Amino acid sequence: MSTTAAAHDTTAHGTTARGTTARATTARGTTARGTTAHDAAIHRRTVPAPAGPHLRAVPPLPADPPPTGTLWWARLLRRGPGPVEYSLVAVNSDRFPDGTPVDMTAVDARGRRPAGWAVDVRHRAADGRVTRIEVAEELADRCPPMWFAELHHASSALPATSLLAYRGTAFSPGALVGPHELAAAGVRPADRIGEVRWWTRSGLVDAVTVAPVYRGRGVARTLVTAAEGLRFLRGWAPLRSDGRLTDAGAAWLASAPAAWRPRLAERTEVLPAEETDEGPTGVARLLR
Repeated sequence: MSTTAAAHDTTAHGTTARGTTARATTARGTTARGTTAHDAAIHRRTVPAPAGPHLRAVPPLPADPPPTGTLWWARLLRRGPGPVEYSLVAVNSDRFPDGTPVDMTAVDARGRRPAGWAVDVRHRAADGRVTRIEVAEELADRCPPMWFAELHHASSALPATSLLAYRGTAFSPGALVGPHELAAAGVRPADRIGEVRWWTRSGLVDAVTVAPVYRGRGVARTLVTAAEGLRFLRGWAPLRSDGRLTDAGAAWLASAPAAWRPRLAERTEVLPAEETDEGPTGVARLLR
């Protein structure tokens, strides 16, 4: 066979004697470049179609921000038909440095609070009287509705204050009353379901107590958060611990919100449990 004839003679697969792919196709439709019609169909199915004009790219949902120990304070104006009131709101976020008071009274909050709020202490503009203390649902999700009483211990060698928590219909949930109002309503201090007591000047917590039947329901967390809002309104030192704890107190502090952790000292002394059959039982005792 001549060289010229060999160049035109193809094999059954369309390959020339010199190994060059022929232009003719096989029974499966192989083109000159070796791509079959079947492969092209698979390619069309696997490659996504370009986005149409009615579609748009959106960024992924942001991850939840990590817990922060920063707690700043917002002052809001509460407009309404009654007397002018303000809200002092503790906010757990990194928007402002820790402890920063921020005046937001120029903005109409319309009943809203900044994201990350923990406690709202509402008070009258005329005399500063507290009309309501409200704690965020995230902190008081299992806590029963409570109202509060503020007591100052005149017999203490150092100025000390207690915030007591009560249940019942004597006052509306969130209300803050004094000892005279307690007596007029026929409510005794021993009827409390929880109490936090602290030294006013230093902020050092003396005791946190919760009645046994109400333990594990967020009463202590709600009570201490309310006390922190009240002390800021009064201009007292921030609440803190000094590391002397019972076992129950250490367990409670270990689960405290992130905003409290910068103020909680590591446990340095183990205090014996304080059990009593009457009234609340000690949860965290720091001083006797």
